[in-house]
Amino acid sequence: MPYRIEYQKDHKNAKGEPAPWAIINEDRNEVVGSSETKENAEASVRARLAGEHGGFKSGKR
Repeated sequence: MPYRIEYQKDHKNAKGEPAPWAIINEDRNEVVGSSETKENAEASVRARLAGEHGGFKSGKR
């Protein structure tokens, strides 16, 4: 699923804390997460994409 990160000045997370970097699922055009920093939002998107594509693999057996 494609995601985009969008700054939304007054956005808050589920706990009511400031989290202006919204992660938006572009297929459904809905906020699926948010972070206090852009870097954390980007890391969250990477983790979501990895999970959708089989997760992280260490290369060890």
